[in-house]
Amino acid sequence: MLRHYACLACALTAMSTCLLPLAADEANAVHFDFEAAELPAGWYTTAPEGVLAITGEARQGRGALCLQWTPATGGALALIGVKDMVVEGRPQSLAFSFRTEGVTPIVFSLIEADGSSYQGYAYSEGGRWHDVLVDLDELMLSETDPDENERLNVDEIVSFTVLDLSNLAGEVGLSLGIKDGPQRMWLDDVRLTRDFAPHRSGRTRDGVRIIDDFDIDPVPCLPLEAPRLSIVEGPDADDDGAVRIVYSQGERRWVGFVSGVGHLNLRDEQDLRLTLRAENAARLTVVLEERDGSKYTALVKLDPAEGWHTVRLPVQRFKLDKATSDENDALDMGQIRVIIPVIDAQRAEVNADGTGAWTLSRAWCGPVAD
Repeated sequence: MLRHYACLACALTAMSTCLLPLAADEANAVHFDFEAAELPAGWYTTAPEGVLAITGEARQGRGALCLQWTPATGGALALIGVKDMVVEGRPQSLAFSFRTEGVTPIVFSLIEADGSSYQGYAYSEGGRWHDVLVDLDELMLSETDPDENERLNVDEIVSFTVLDLSNLAGEVGLSLGIKDGPQRMWLDDVRLTRDFAPHRSGRTRDGVRIIDDFDIDPVPCLPLEAPRLSIVEGPDADDDGAVRIVYSQGERRWVGFVSGVGHLNLRDEQDLRLTLRAENAARLTVVLEERDGSKYTALVKLDPAEGWHTVRLPVQRFKLDKATSDENDALDMGQIRVIIPVIDAQRAEVNADGTGAWTLSRAWCGPVAD
């Protein structure tokens, strides 16, 4: 079912190496506002026929960085990057604004001098600016990059990249999306900052481990099979945000998203809980992928009559996907890198327009004694 997603791991880290010289900004640990008429030193692109330039179409101020390119499926991807960054002080967060013309799966990375890459995901429906502010501790180490302590060291950061994952080759490319014709992507106000970022994850006083509250725009996920993702109202004041997933019936079957959780150590957790509601009856498959690529799945039946409710999936309920292998055939929560919830769109109930939807407000683990 999900066999072709195994190729995604290699693709995400193969894009971090062709790099050039740069200038530091005195006001922040690192700051690029693109206000000058000339392109700052060190910025580059790997995009086919890619051209980087300063434009007046800015998020704020007078200028922004704009990439123009024409995608070539299976060729080089649209990556914008900068190297030789001089990081001053002890930044807490990464901040930047980006805009795309259409639906886009984004991977952004901070790269250490030894090549270790720490990543985050973002989804854009296109046509508007998104402001990203992420705590450096919530970036996860790329699965193909070794690092001596598996922790981002701010004094070793030398590069920042933003990658449009559209137009990968094969089934992975079809799943993430194919773009045709000339494209544009904008960046503005790139900073390594001492500002504190809202956390997706954390632990409450009563021992609940929150994996993701799904209340941050842009949605910190990669879309699979062209869902429409948006941040909407959650079930109550204590859980006031959620991601709504709209799917369509068509040729593609498994519609959902990839959520990165590799920054967390879930070793002692005994279950995964999802607080959700469905607008249409459907079969939801929850995939947990370990760092070595092995995948474990559990099935959930979505019923609109249940409204907001929490589904508890004990570790024992997850079974090894036969398309992958694992040394012990047992899910190791301490090795989980991504969560992939997908709807079987071909068997789901849909509305008259051929679409269905469900909403996820929180992924979490209950107290150990619960």
